[in-house]
Amino acid sequence: MKKIIVMVILCFSLSSITVEAVKQEQHQNTEVSQELFGVFMHELFFKDILDSVREFYKDDSISVSIKGSVELSEDKDGRYIMKFIVLPHSKLPGKKDKNSGTDTLTFRVNPFLLGTDSKDRKSAVTFLNLEHNDPTKKIPFYRRINN
Repeated sequence: MKKIIVMVILCFSLSSITVEAVKQEQHQNTEVSQELFGVFMHELFFKDILDSVREFYKDDSISVSIKGSVELSEDKDGRYIMKFIVLPHSKLPGKKDKNSGTDTLTFRVNPFLLGTDSKDRKSAVTFLNLEHNDPTKKIPFYRRINN
């Protein structure tokens, strides 16, 4: 009888260790996929980001580096609001950057209008706002996409 009780306890403890290991692995995979999704979104919207920054500063020599993650929310009409943090800088050698700090760009995206035709993309992605953040000002940490 003691052997059966010891075996049951041993089996139970081993199964709880295995379950905990699986939970940790799933959590790590979720973080990786969210990070990968953020990179994908940055690459997908890079041209929209770059065009908006260049239009805002009226300077075609500006380039941007992506900083931080993507903030994603939904508006009342079922469209998505996306925020990106970028670091604008001059891509010309020797040209001093006049835009120190980071910029937060906000877009409204209607995924149903996204298509392969360029005119569809222009109506699907709407630039809403560019907020310049002083380099001395703390940038708020944007949550990762949790969907």
